[in-house]
Amino acid sequence: MRQKFFIVTALVLALAAGLTAADVNQQASNKNRHHGLMLARLTQELNLSPDQQTQIKTILETQKAKLQPLRQQLRQNRIAENSNTTGAFDEAQVRAFAAKQSQIMTELTVDRERTKSQILAVLNPDQRVKALALMQQRGLHHHHRKSMQSQQPAG
Repeated sequence: MRQKFFIVTALVLALAAGLTAADVNQQASNKNRHHGLMLARLTQELNLSPDQQTQIKTILETQKAKLQPLRQQLRQNRIAENSNTTGAFDEAQVRAFAAKQSQIMTELTVDRERTKSQILAVLNPDQRVKALALMQQRGLHHHHRKSMQSQQPAG
């Protein structure tokens, strides 16, 4: 009986590791596409010059390289948290995982805002005003969509 349990557990963990690796590869592919789409959208919306496009592309590539280890830490911490679940509540362990996630999320947020600042610095004053308006509009749209999702009945 115990041997069966360990075999099943090993298979589940191997499957989870495989799915996590596939998820990491898919997320990396999505991030590359996201940056390309973001640059194309900025170019269209703000009428970026080729020089500005090059500068922003460099900023995004630098950000991607810098944030990749943080995103990996975030994933590894989630995996560790999920693999340490025994069914019994251990508040100290949960707090340790939450503190680590919070620390990583703080770094990601600071870096995201730094990147926005660097991109805004590349823009001329008119482009900057338009970019800020677009960011605000996008933030309101995102907030509205989230609030609508939370109001939908579970079903």
